[in-house]
Order: sequence, then structure tokens, then C-alpha cells
Amino acid sequence: MGTPYTLQQRKNPQKRDEPAKWYAVPKSGTPVSEKVMTKLATEDTTVADFELGASSQLLSKWIYNQLIQGKRAKIPGVGTFRLTFGSEGVDSIEEFHTGLIRNVKIMFIPDRDLRESLVNNVSFENAGVIDGDVYYGSLDNYKKVKGLTGEGTGDTGGGSGTTPGGGEGQGGGEGTLG
Repeated sequence: MGTPYTLQQRKNPQKRDEPAKWYAVPKSGTPVSEKVMTKLATEDTTVADFELGASSQLLSKWIYNQLIQGKRAKIPGVGTFRLTFGSEGVDSIEEFHTGLIRNVKIMFIPDRDLRESLVNNVSFENAGVIDGDVYYGSLDNYKKVKGLTGEGTGDTGGGSGTTPGGGEGQGGGEGTLG
């Protein structure tokens, strides 16, 4: 199984007068609950799911405390969290006050091994087409509805025209644009 994507038409913001082009867009499903995550992550291990849940809560608290103190929070094998922000500029140092600080964000930099492993091993699977407000569960279905092709493009996904975000499990087999 590959990482799901949908195909969507978009215009280039710098070239609004040019026709829209088709782009692959990651299809991100709803995250699983903490209970499901801990059960899946501890499957076939000696760690109990409730222990992982408790550890996650402790880790979250530790990350918060590190960031609020202006430190980076590095989790070996996962990555590093850090706080970033911007501020409005002032002409004189005496004019500066903390109310000028804005855009507070938490940045995450994945661990090098995690990132490289994912990038080197990812494969992709077509999970449909979004055309306007209509979601087509597969590239084949889109082509059939639009009269673009006959049978046998290799995209065997299910589903039909529904609204975007149709949920996990919709979509199909590996597909290519030909």
C-alpha cells in the first residue's frame, strides 16, 4: 500500500491568466485517537498501551517546559521541536515591548534517519480526483465520467462522485497519469 494522494487542478498564483494544471496533493486522513494509537504502537511489544499513553503525556509536558524556557526539545529518533516567532520593528530600542512579538509557532525538524528512511521508502497510491466540489474515488472513475478513456488504465480504486474528504479507505490502487 502506498501513501495516498488525490489529483486536483490549481492555478499558479503568479500566472493567474494561464490554465490550471493537475497536481498530486497528499490525502491526509483523520488521525487515530490516542487509545487506538497506543494499541497499534505497542502491538507485538512488551510495553502496555496505557504506559505509552502516560509516556506521551509526560513527553508533551516536557516539550512544553523546554520550549517555554527558550530551549529546543530533542527526542532521539523522532526529531527536534523549537519555538519561533517574529516581531514588528521599532526605530529605537526604547520603543520595543513584548506586545510587538507575533506569529508564535512550534517548528518541528524530523530526525535525519527518520526523514531519510521515509523519503527513501515512500511509494504512492492514487486515492482519487477532486474536481471542483466533486470527489471521484479513483482516476478511472473520473476518466469514465468525463469521457476521457475506456477501461484498463490500471487504477482499480473504488468510489464515485461524492464530496471531498470522503473518509479513509476510499480510493484505489496505484495509478499513473498517461
